[in-house]
Amino acid sequence: MQYRQEKIFCKGNFKLITEQNEFRMSLWINGFGLENAITGEEIIPLISYFNLDHIEEVDEEVLKIKFRIYPDGSQYYRVEVHPFSKRFIYEGSMYSTDHFHKTITGEDLE
Repeated sequence: MQYRQEKIFCKGNFKLITEQNEFRMSLWINGFGLENAITGEEIIPLISYFNLDHIEEVDEEVLKIKFRIYPDGSQYYRVEVHPFSKRFIYEGSMYSTDHFHKTITGEDLE
């Protein structure tokens, strides 16, 4: 079984990386991250307990992402990622993707 997959977005410039992880018995989480497909630069780190539910490309420049965070998993988060500028919009405000995890969770990524 293949646990790690990649999908290209934004005219081949960015790569969505997903990795399935067994969170609890029979509960699989589809962790995700985003990187520059040309340089390999990390845009959003691969976070194993952020579960990707849906991704949509808009105008080949913006990615709308819907995900949940486990162990809770009941709340949905929606962000609009602008990978060319390394920024994202969450709850009406724009942030740097360097602070993606902390902006969403309030905690530094360990």
